[in-house]
Amino acid sequence: MKKLISRNHIALAAAGMIFAAALPALPAAAADAPSVLILGDSISSGEGLKAGECGYYDYVADCTGGTLTNLAKSGATTHDVIAVLDDASNKDTIADADIICISAGGNDLMQPAKAYFETMAKEGENLIDTAKRVAKEGDAVKIITTLTGKLRQPRTQAIANYAVIAEKIRALNPDAQIIFQTTYNPFELPEYYLTASGYSEDMLKKYNTLMNYVNNNEVQLNDAMKAVEGTKTADVSSAFAGSGWLYDNSMEKDVHPSPLGHALIAATVLDQIGNTNILSAAMAETVGNLKQSVYTQIPADDYAAISKYVVDVQYVKGDFDNSGQVGIEDVQNLLRVYTNGVSGKKIEDNVTARQFATGDVNGDGTISIDDVQYDLIYYVKRYVSKANVTWDDILPKK
Repeated sequence: MKKLISRNHIALAAAGMIFAAALPALPAAAADAPSVLILGDSISSGEGLKAGECGYYDYVADCTGGTLTNLAKSGATTHDVIAVLDDASNKDTIADADIICISAGGNDLMQPAKAYFETMAKEGENLIDTAKRVAKEGDAVKIITTLTGKLRQPRTQAIANYAVIAEKIRALNPDAQIIFQTTYNPFELPEYYLTASGYSEDMLKKYNTLMNYVNNNEVQLNDAMKAVEGTKTADVSSAFAGSGWLYDNSMEKDVHPSPLGHALIAATVLDQIGNTNILSAAMAETVGNLKQSVYTQIPADDYAAISKYVVDVQYVKGDFDNSGQVGIEDVQNLLRVYTNGVSGKKIEDNVTARQFATGDVNGDGTISIDDVQYDLIYYVKRYVSKANVTWDDILPKK
């Protein structure tokens, strides 16, 4: 079982991930910057991300200092990746790439499975809705038997296609690093959520039976990737396993990676690339913008994997609104957060990780009336009275 980070872990400089009022600009690509090429499906095309959110490919480009070309397309199968490689207009792009990252195979299985579940869908349901309901109501063995027949040929072909993809890349570019990304289970949900959704013990058994079936199919694809000679494999599946709902949008009924998921994918890819010496300010911002309730659920090993690639910059204690200094607005915001907590709104659900780190000025693991008072005292003494005080002068000695 993955170990969770502590609630106030974000505030520790030793964590290697500290958030700032202003993140440094990324350096311009050097003349010898590597060329990063992205191939594959909706994971690599950024589906599910909102405007301004980064995909894993952005972080890979950040940390390698490379130039980025993304030829991924939502819905693409391994056959579609081969078609991209066979397209003469892409020949030079492929030949010039130093690093080629590939996410493919999930749609080879998802598309026939989706077609099957659509035959059982009720009006207004999406794929996850239908899969959850069928898992509750249906005969798991019967569902698996039917899916086995429908997925056998697509899975076999996808397994064969991984070697074909590598061969076609090598024919155009024998020197590029080729990195496959393993497929992950997009339906993994926490047991507490399923219980709250009305899953009985019997229903949970059915759900787990179906999840084991999904995982087994993913394993077969992933083992095939790992067996392709002359390539590397970023094991996204293992990284996501056990906490998948943190890294995709399944809780919001979407199978695509969340911003945090993209950060973890990037870390697994960068581990395979190696020799990167640039840290990503954008990834630090992504983690800092997580809700504190999500942040505290990140397993320690996943946090460590991500933090290796995150720029380390100082934040301003008490600067809740990230303006660069403590102002009366910060005091007011902290008071609002505290009073909302008193009225029953969970503080961790209503502040970001960076806000929590800056707002918990006394470092006791929560935002309390003491933090509001200390922030007000610091603001008045330093910025109103112009006294030359530090936080050491304000906070009680431990």
